[in-house]
Amino acid sequence: MFSKMIIELLVLQILSISLGEVQKPFVRFLNLDKTEVLLYAKTEEELIVRSSYKSNEPNRSYLSVYSKDLEVAQVVNVTKMSSGVTNFKINLLTKKAGETSLTIQLWDSVHGQDKLIEEIKDIRTKVIFKKKTETLLQAPLHFDSYALMLILPMILLNKCAFGCKIEVETLQIAWKKPLPILLGGVIQFFVMPFCGFILTRILALSKALSFGFVMTCTCPGGGGGYLFALLLEGDITLAIVMTCASTLLALIMMPLNSYIYGRMLGLHGSLHIPVSKIVTTLLFIVIPVSIGVVIKRKVPEWASYLEKIIKPFSFLLMSIGIYLSFRIGLIFTKTIKLEVLFLGLLVPALGLLFGYSLSKMFMLPLPVCKTVAIEGGALNSFLALAIIQLSFPQHKADLASVAPFTVAMCSGCEMLFMILLYKAKKIIILNVKDEKLKSFV
Repeated sequence: MFSKMIIELLVLQILSISLGEVQKPFVRFLNLDKTEVLLYAKTEEELIVRSSYKSNEPNRSYLSVYSKDLEVAQVVNVTKMSSGVTNFKINLLTKKAGETSLTIQLWDSVHGQDKLIEEIKDIRTKVIFKKKTETLLQAPLHFDSYALMLILPMILLNKCAFGCKIEVETLQIAWKKPLPILLGGVIQFFVMPFCGFILTRILALSKALSFGFVMTCTCPGGGGGYLFALLLEGDITLAIVMTCASTLLALIMMPLNSYIYGRMLGLHGSLHIPVSKIVTTLLFIVIPVSIGVVIKRKVPEWASYLEKIIKPFSFLLMSIGIYLSFRIGLIFTKTIKLEVLFLGLLVPALGLLFGYSLSKMFMLPLPVCKTVAIEGGALNSFLALAIIQLSFPQHKADLASVAPFTVAMCSGCEMLFMILLYKAKKIIILNVKDEKLKSFV
């Protein structure tokens, strides 16, 4: 009777093992951290197996893992992470929702022969693809639809008003003497990306974050460039031409730079360039501005009214842009380190410095120098964001997205500071002139 009870207890113990059938020996060395894999998107999942087995010689034991249904999950790699109490990392490539079973074998090499130490069969692994939830980036992008309906017409109307300020003669001069456009292209697509790469290497940033900064540095001029040119008394016509030219050139240079610097950073995955977004950005500038040019030629009375709204609309849209950049960018503040903030401040400042210095070197007029500097410093960071979001898994994309948002926030603050400083300087100069005039009288 006693022996029968022992047999029954042994049978119950064997049946209670949830991971599957454990074959020789009966002593358990392996412990699996989880068997049900829950995913939100098709990606690679990691499983950790802890082993308490100690071989006579260190680093001699190894793990073999097999998946029954390769259409659900495939074993990509098994990595031994430590010696002594050993951890094995199993990388599973999940392909579709479903169930499969894994077989795990712990081996040891004894006198040149492989010896099976433990085998666990029928480890049930369940892969579930749930509906994708909002990511760190997507949550703050859901603005009220009425607010969007209000902002978009304002932007289009403002661009149309800028078109009314374009002088056809200045436009012809810009195409006949393209030196400022060439300088802007060299700064945006050659000088700035190289500086971004060198600075990220000096600060030892992660690969994903470094790529984010390099892509931000290789962006064309943003739509706010000619807005800043207006407020700082630059050449508005040249600013619009430079923005359009750099956006068009970005179709070639952004893929090229992303390939070159991606390989230099050791990122060998496929990098996706948002061609449709670049073309849409170009059309979003060209079409309303062209309408403004036509209005000026055909209905000059309308053009005079539109020109009056440029400055108040520009200030309003600039404030909205800075607010939205901060609203989204502040989501990443927990991950922003001091060196990242420093680089975010430095990138637009370098663009401004290179643009102004090179223009002065070629003895270009002051309004042109201001415009080239602004085009070098006011970058379209959202194109870099699109590349990052299309090219990386979500966790890496959120990390790399810190770069364009940091640059956008810092650039907006720097340009606003410059505008306020410039306006204050003009007020002081006017007051001094008035006092001199009064004393003379």
